[in-house]
Amino acid sequence: MTLREMNTENQERSRSVAFVALLIEDIIAARQRLIAAPTQTARRDVVRTSLAAIEGMTWVAREHVRTALASVEHLSPIADLALREQAYTVSDNGQVAIRSQGLPLLTTIRLVVSQASILSPELAVEFATSGWADLRQSVNIRNRITHPKPGQEFTVSDEDLVAVASAVSWLVATLDYVMTSTNLALTRYNDSMRDTVQRLAAGDPAALEEYHAALQEAEGED
Repeated sequence: MTLREMNTENQERSRSVAFVALLIEDIIAARQRLIAAPTQTARRDVVRTSLAAIEGMTWVAREHVRTALASVEHLSPIADLALREQAYTVSDNGQVAIRSQGLPLLTTIRLVVSQASILSPELAVEFATSGWADLRQSVNIRNRITHPKPGQEFTVSDEDLVAVASAVSWLVATLDYVMTSTNLALTRYNDSMRDTVQRLAAGDPAALEEYHAALQEAEGED
């Protein structure tokens, strides 16, 4: 990686950290407003703000994993489209066009974890937990109050707020784990590549054999 690429990567990381911090600040502010004025309006504000933050943090993780995979040429064209939330159409006259295709939040999270596992096969995110169940419930709560219908429950209960808080905690911990794991995998990959280049430059015959074997394997995959 060149110095320019490193600087660009560091700038992107700084922007992502600042963005996530802002999202968390919004949640804290919403909860403080609820404490000051414990109304149903304030409760709904906590739910909406929390789910907006969850979506924002998921977007950060999605871009992190997509960029990481691309940097080591492990990002397939299909996965790239999926992570970008895009699809393509072909008109009758053969013209190709890209169109947006938003994914449900929960599906996006599973996609991010699945793609991160390509870089970090040891990654083990447990979805059979109360945190994931609370996130699923939180999405339903948000949908219920964001798209209200006559006769439908519009109030947010104490149990709802507990589920939302649990969902935020689970997601923050999970995405931090995923991104830390991919960063570690990238570090190992870069160290391995550096070692291989140094061995090739030194004329190590074993390194040359490994290099040719890797090329043949890549050609076989194509």
